Amino acid sequence: MNRKRDKQFNIRLTEKEVDMFERKCKASGLSKTDFFMNLVRGSNIKVYRFDDEVKAIVHELRKIGVNLNQVAYLVNIIQDGEALRELHRMQVSFCNAMDRLSAFLDKPLVEE
Repeated sequence: MNRKRDKQFNIRLTEKEVDMFERKCKASGLSKTDFFMNLVRGSNIKVYRFDDEVKAIVHELRKIGVNLNQVAYLVNIIQDGEALRELHRMQVSFCNAMDRLSAFLDKPLVEE
């Protein structure tokens, strides 16, 4: 390839990250530059803004976790019928939250 690499940039890595990068470069048989260029060319980056919509989904998922503890309590006091009804409500709520999360992930701000 006849191209002029006249631009340079620096990044900061931990010792562990540097070791990992160097091991992978060595295993690939490529120079560090060629290895990095393959990473850049072959990667797909998605950028999201975690706004109130995502915060609401996370809040809902946490509430489901609290409700799961309540279901465990109901089972322990032999209230199986109520536990099953609550599990069904939780399943519906969980599926709804996951659908909303999936829709959010389908529309990144930037995708390259």
